[in-house]
Amino acid sequence: MYKYLLIAALAAAPAAPAFAQSDVGPNGASDAATAYGQSDGVSGLRVEPRIGYDRVITELNVEAGEDSARLSEGKSGVTYGGEVGYDMVVNGGTMLGVYGGIEGSSAKQCFDGGDGVDTCLKPGRNLTAGVRGGFLINPTTVAYIKGGYSNGQIRLNYTDPTFPEDNFRLSDNLSGFHVGAGVQAGFGRNFYGKLEYVYTDYNGYEVVDGSDKASLDFSRHQVVAGIGFHF
Repeated sequence: MYKYLLIAALAAAPAAPAFAQSDVGPNGASDAATAYGQSDGVSGLRVEPRIGYDRVITELNVEAGEDSARLSEGKSGVTYGGEVGYDMVVNGGTMLGVYGGIEGSSAKQCFDGGDGVDTCLKPGRNLTAGVRGGFLINPTTVAYIKGGYSNGQIRLNYTDPTFPEDNFRLSDNLSGFHVGAGVQAGFGRNFYGKLEYVYTDYNGYEVVDGSDKASLDFSRHQVVAGIGFHF
């Protein structure tokens, strides 16, 4: 039921929805990483708050007989949340880790349907779980790639003052995947900072009625900074 209401509300709108430190050895990071164990600037349990730029993109595709239309628009906002992970240095200069996180976003798209009709689309909470791997640049700095599962919430609010019986609010959870890359650098005894880019693609909706088909898809681009603590 959700997907029919969501696609119908967006397709009817006149505009597209938017939506620890040490010196490096003579052979560089490899020697340093080999000498470091759980007390280095990369290995161990970590906790970090995160904040950054978030651009959520909504894409509506409609095929009706021989006619087709594609509407795509993005909405920018601030993403905020936290991540918990565990990393270890293996084979000298290689880092492997796992993580899980939760985040929200201020991105929101509202558009006027005329006569006071408003449709607002907003992402809710986003859950992530995945793995990452990289190479030590020095004993406390690592360049890495990451990827895993995402579960994002989408919220839709439709308001029609003329026909209030048609008003509705709904939310749904969408599964997907994310991939990204970043750099993490340690400072002090147990602290680190990081900067990363993450792309997320969610499974959307599709409605088929004979030869007519409509699909609604969501994705996002994020550039996130974090300051974390190693235990």
